[in-house]
Amino acid sequence: MFLKKLILINWGNIPQLEYEFGPINLFSGGNGSGKTTAADAIQTLMTAAHDTLFTFNPGQDETTQRGRGGKQVRTLASYVLGCDDGSYARLKPTDCYIVGNFYPTDGEDGEPFTAIMGIRAHLDTSSKPAQARQDSLKFFVIPGEQLAMADFIKEYKDGKHLLPLDKFYGVVAKQFERVEQYDKKKAYLRRLYGALRGRKDAVPDREATHAARTFANFMAYKPVKSINDFVAQEVLEKRDLGEAIRSVSELMKTIHGMELEAREIVERVGALQRIAESADLYTDQWLQLRVQEYLQAKHQQLRVQKTYLDGKNRQKETRAELERTGQEIQQSESRTRHLSEQLVAIQAQRQGISALRTKDELDQKIAEANRALSSLGAPLAAQQQLFAGNQAAAGELLSLLSTTSVALEIPAFSDGGLVKSLKAVGRSDALPQLDGLLAKDWIDLSAQESLREQVAAAEAAQNRLVRQLTESEPGAITLRDQVNDLVSRGELKVQQLQKQLHTQESRIQHLQSNRVRYPHYVDQALAAIREQCPQAEPQVLCDFVEVLDERWQMAVEGYLGGARFSIIVDPDYEAEAIAIVRAMPGRSNRARVIQGDKARRDAERLESPQKSIVELMTFNHKTAEYYLRASYGTVLQVRDAQELRGTRRGLTPEGLASGNYSMWRCDIDDGELVFGQGARARALAAQERALQQLLKEAGQIHEYQQQLRNLAQAVRSLTPLKLLDAVDAALDAQRQSRNAEQALANLDLDDGLELEQQANALHEKLESERQQGAGLQKLAGKLETNLDSIGKQLQALSAQLDSLDDALTDSEAAVQRIAQITPDFDVESVLKQADEQAAQADDTFDFSQDVSEWRGLLQKYSHHLLKAVMDYNSSCSTGDTLSFDPDFAGGHNEAQFKLVCQLVEQVTALRNRLKNNLLVDRHEQLQGLKKSFNTTFVTHLCHAIYQSINDGKRVLDDLNGELEHHRFGADRERFRFDYRWVPEFKEYWNFFKAVIELPNLGEEQSLFDADLEPKHQQVRDKLLNMLLSDDEQLARRELDRISDYRNYRNYEIYKEPQGKEPIALSQYGTGSGGQLETPAYIIRSAAVTSAFRFNDGNSHLKMVLVDEAFSKMDESRSREVIRYLTETLGLQLLFIMPSSKSGPFMDLISNQFVFSKCPSPTPVGELNTRVYVDRKVCNQEKIAKLWANHRRTIRQQASLEFLDLIESESQ
Repeated sequence: MFLKKLILINWGNIPQLEYEFGPINLFSGGNGSGKTTAADAIQTLMTAAHDTLFTFNPGQDETTQRGRGGKQVRTLASYVLGCDDGSYARLKPTDCYIVGNFYPTDGEDGEPFTAIMGIRAHLDTSSKPAQARQDSLKFFVIPGEQLAMADFIKEYKDGKHLLPLDKFYGVVAKQFERVEQYDKKKAYLRRLYGALRGRKDAVPDREATHAARTFANFMAYKPVKSINDFVAQEVLEKRDLGEAIRSVSELMKTIHGMELEAREIVERVGALQRIAESADLYTDQWLQLRVQEYLQAKHQQLRVQKTYLDGKNRQKETRAELERTGQEIQQSESRTRHLSEQLVAIQAQRQGISALRTKDELDQKIAEANRALSSLGAPLAAQQQLFAGNQAAAGELLSLLSTTSVALEIPAFSDGGLVKSLKAVGRSDALPQLDGLLAKDWIDLSAQESLREQVAAAEAAQNRLVRQLTESEPGAITLRDQVNDLVSRGELKVQQLQKQLHTQESRIQHLQSNRVRYPHYVDQALAAIREQCPQAEPQVLCDFVEVLDERWQMAVEGYLGGARFSIIVDPDYEAEAIAIVRAMPGRSNRARVIQGDKARRDAERLESPQKSIVELMTFNHKTAEYYLRASYGTVLQVRDAQELRGTRRGLTPEGLASGNYSMWRCDIDDGELVFGQGARARALAAQERALQQLLKEAGQIHEYQQQLRNLAQAVRSLTPLKLLDAVDAALDAQRQSRNAEQALANLDLDDGLELEQQANALHEKLESERQQGAGLQKLAGKLETNLDSIGKQLQALSAQLDSLDDALTDSEAAVQRIAQITPDFDVESVLKQADEQAAQADDTFDFSQDVSEWRGLLQKYSHHLLKAVMDYNSSCSTGDTLSFDPDFAGGHNEAQFKLVCQLVEQVTALRNRLKNNLLVDRHEQLQGLKKSFNTTFVTHLCHAIYQSINDGKRVLDDLNGELEHHRFGADRERFRFDYRWVPEFKEYWNFFKAVIELPNLGEEQSLFDADLEPKHQQVRDKLLNMLLSDDEQLARRELDRISDYRNYRNYEIYKEPQGKEPIALSQYGTGSGGQLETPAYIIRSAAVTSAFRFNDGNSHLKMVLVDEAFSKMDESRSREVIRYLTETLGLQLLFIMPSSKSGPFMDLISNQFVFSKCPSPTPVGELNTRVYVDRKVCNQEKIAKLWANHRRTIRQQASLEFLDLIESESQ
């Protein structure tokens, strides 16, 4: 298609005219006359003034951007306002139109159309100098129409006016059927070059941009100084990869920075781990020291207690020996008295008393009766006390049976006979004092018979009750055993309740310490994994999840159920962890180990729907988030049961759930909540309420159990009574004594015998017995002295034992308090083990040495811990510092231990945040960035360069194909391109090719760890180092050089005269002559036909614009080039040439436009000049004849001058 007409309105200082064009058109005039301004209008229309396609020719100080030769670069706004030498022709806001009518040439079937650019600008006088500012830019394509000046200059009541740009579309849309408006330059160019191709739609952006740039490049005259540079810069299209380089560089630096940050986080995690290890050493040592101090106190207490008990045993043995000695003394005294009595009797016989023997017998009977009465004192008192005890026990039983429900549990207590017996015993009268039976002043024994009958009745009643309680039918259980069994069951219940109380208190301690009480099987699994595979770092999921909406807390936790206590381990040790759980004894362990890596991959692949219950939760451990998203991401929040019934996996706030085509309730008590601080506060309140309920229940059970104990004690204390036997024995002794005394009173003692020998023998025995008694008295004195000494020793040991008991109590309390600080500490187990160890230790073992040694270790560990914390705080960011200010100089007391435990909590939380959240985020971001880097580097850079290199080769090959059919000049010359690799760049090309051909890049591999050959790795590392270089300018220049595909080959153009050897054009040198200009135009024209797609379809842009045309070529070569462009290629030619040089070509020109700048009689804005344009349609035949005559005249004149010169020289 040709440009048939150009309409310029308010463009520069050119008058508002219509410019009709023919096949060959000349813009001529003097310098600064405006011919280039007109050419810039055409360029503007064909390139949309896109800043990457062309720049306006320098003018006279028109904008703020400096151009060549001290001039400044023009802008659209400066053209609209008619800027010239810093002054403006139009001072008010102005609309400008550039209009081009395009028409198909013969043989083209494209549709004629009009392309329009509308620009609005104003003069900004706020700056000095004033600046032209663009306000609006619009583009229009009107297919099938050829607009004229009248379509822009409208007749109004007050005269003709230019149609405002903001109303243009509305007006022409009513006038013409199809009016296309574009606001973006690229959209306009795509449609413009689509219309030039005869299409109803747009062409691709790359095609349009290439065509527009080629059009602009053809106009710009550049002397050919180097064939290689000419091909690289003017034939091959520049590909701007600056954005890709910037993107890749920024990505690489971001990746590098993030890797440094990740390494820093890893270092901080390592530092925190070392702090945790130091803290563990300290806390372990502190706990061991407390236990060791308890061990020492316990061992000392046991040792002194053992000594005290030994003393008590010696005291008991001494007392027993003293008692035996006393008994022997009594026996000795008894024997002495007996011997004395025998002596008295013999003396009486010796004196001749005949009745003495009878007296002795009666005295003996009286003595025996008295001894019998004396021996009955204790039995009588005991039996009387037993009677009172039985009576009290029966009364207690009656009371307990009336105030408890025992009769319901043991129906036999409701038996009437038993109750009657209980009342008979419990409510009977007390017995009179029976010690009167032992008195010796009774006158009449018949009065004691009634006492015997009273005792017999009482004894029968009590023994009957005892038999009812202790005897049963064969095969039946006695009441006493039933009571004992009831008490045993109650004791078991009390023990269970105590255990429940202990467990509940432990739960509360855990919650108060902001920790969850895990199920027992989870604790076991954690302990096993920590012992056998500590590097797995097992943790429990519930510690890292919080429910944001309190209304959903119960439902969410109920739905998750036991999954809340799933165990999270380091992904590298998941298999080892579950193997450890599997190897635990028994089959009851239900601990779950989360598949962290699997959950992450599935969670990343799955997209949770809206209203997922996962949206209700927040996480501070990435694996916890991955697991719950992958497992429960598809569970939806629903309002009620009605909506639930249609939801595959759903949950209501009330705890109704659905899944697997069924619905169920999953609500749980507040005391079972474990997610988050709020939940734990509610759980703590619930557990405290549960504790109060347990305490209340425990009080009731303890009270009832105490009643049962009292009942059992009362039953046990009921013992068979044997009081009647003692009473009868006492009465019998009284009778014997009374009878002997009466017989003794009636005895005649006048007769006796002398027994001298017997008296002497008795004297000897009596003396011997007295000596033996004296020895026993001496032994008794010694034993009493020993007993007094032992008593004093025991008193001292008792005081020491009291002191040691206090110390032991303090040590035990200190150990007991540990559970309040660290609830995981099993106080009962530790104390039990310590007690066993203390009991087994030898008396001579000294625990104080270990205590002293361990205190030294504790001091050492405290120094290490302080140093580790100080080192960490000095290198970490302010927000991540650890708060730790202990006073170890004052001792390692509980306060310091609490500070260390709080430090451990800080470290654990911070380490979890850094390792399991921030570091995971960084790794995820790094993976994403590396994928982006792979995509950007491979696609936007490697592939772009690789493809550009191949495209460049294809362009030259296509041009060679195009040039092959064109012969030029008398020698029938043709031209072709040749190229060879630059060795340095061949290495880069090979690297790009290897990267592009990597099969798994971006999926399983990244560029950083790709399996490349060593030579390619060197190139990769070199490029990556450039991307990371601190000298950005140097690195950018080098990367620009590498990314410019035109640098990868050296280029040559060969001229091949028909029938002769090819000649490399580079052999002509780089002079300023026209030898290289002719092939340059030929090559440029081939580039034009390629860019305008002459080989694709039958409708194309066939117009080229040439500035400073043919300035370096002679007339004949210039005419040959013009004919080649217009006749051979069929191009419409618009060229710019000064009037003084245009004469030789006038016979070729169809339309001439002569521009001239002249003084204006009236100012035009700030200007005092006007531009005039003389439009001519040339008669080429007449001009050709005139030039032929002119040439003949010149030749004739030259011949005459030559003859005159020869004649003058011959003279």
